Amino acid sequence: MGSRSIFETMPSATTALVILIGAGAMIAAGLVRRLEPIDPARLSRAYLVSVTALTGVRVLAWMAARVFGLTSVSPAGTGPYDATNLLIGALYGLAAIHALRGGLAAHLGAPDVQTALRVATGVAFVLAGLGGMFFMHTTGIDYFVAVGYPKEFHLFIIAAEVLGGAALLLPWRWLTLAAAAGLTIDMFGAVYTKARTGEGLEPPALAMLFRLLPLALLTLPGRWRAVALAAVACAAVAVVGSEVLR
Repeated sequence: MGSRSIFETMPSATTALVILIGAGAMIAAGLVRRLEPIDPARLSRAYLVSVTALTGVRVLAWMAARVFGLTSVSPAGTGPYDATNLLIGALYGLAAIHALRGGLAAHLGAPDVQTALRVATGVAFVLAGLGGMFFMHTTGIDYFVAVGYPKEFHLFIIAAEVLGGAALLLPWRWLTLAAAAGLTIDMFGAVYTKARTGEGLEPPALAMLFRLLPLALLTLPGRWRAVALAAVACAAVAVVGSEVLR
């Protein structure tokens, strides 16, 4: 009864994601004049430590829910409710200020910021894949078949998320770009599938896309047009691939 009441009072996954990303962006934008004088290396190190700590909370919540059955903490182990969304939103807020008036390139491009994104995004995908691997009876294999995909495709997605997430944790540019592209196709595919079946948005996939975009932009600094074109290409591949598999 206690766990049920917690779920009933929580905002929807989409609402939670928008609130966390939006709040992080607004807080960072409001504090930008205080953040600018701070040494970029020092600020980015604090950002990395914060992201790592909150990612640790997500891992603990995921384990508590999946392994020990503590469903009351389950939302904290999922993408839309993950507290690191606040810090992802902060990057968007700083990027918006930078686009309007400049002055934050060193802060946004500091190496520890990219490492923080690797941690937040890579761990999230690994957890998603492990959830599908070890808890297959509750993670959608019947759903995949119901919407027209072969059962083997679900197994492929599980492997792709675990391996792709692990690849994002490694500091190799080419591997990051390859993994990010594959995982972006995966997430656009999830969004398209939900839209095609009339089920609305897919908040976990949207949460991942919010992380993959800045990671790609920092991996290819100054080449936002190339990243935008690649994102469109990934969306197209996801739609065409979804139709072919059906």
